[in-house]
Amino acid sequence: MSWTEITVLVEKAKTGDREAYGELVARFQSSVYAMALGRVRDPLEAQELAQDVFVHAMRKLPQLRDPRCFAGWLRRITARMAINRLTRRG
Repeated sequence: MSWTEITVLVEKAKTGDREAYGELVARFQSSVYAMALGRVRDPLEAQELAQDVFVHAMRKLPQLRDPRCFAGWLRRITARMAINRLTRRG
């Protein structure tokens, strides 16, 4: 999948297209999980964190100004949510 296709999917997802968002999740799920696992060091918790990241991103997607920045935006959400989770865990 090219970055142009991802940009199109982001634009569609911003208008409420769930199928387009599902494609984005499928495309980025492994990288979000890998990043989450690197942060929390627990496979089950990383899986839960990855799911939470995608739910949060879906709600906040209309705030993303430039669809070309989706991957970096998703990485920032993952990092922040991992930090929050680790902070709460102590």
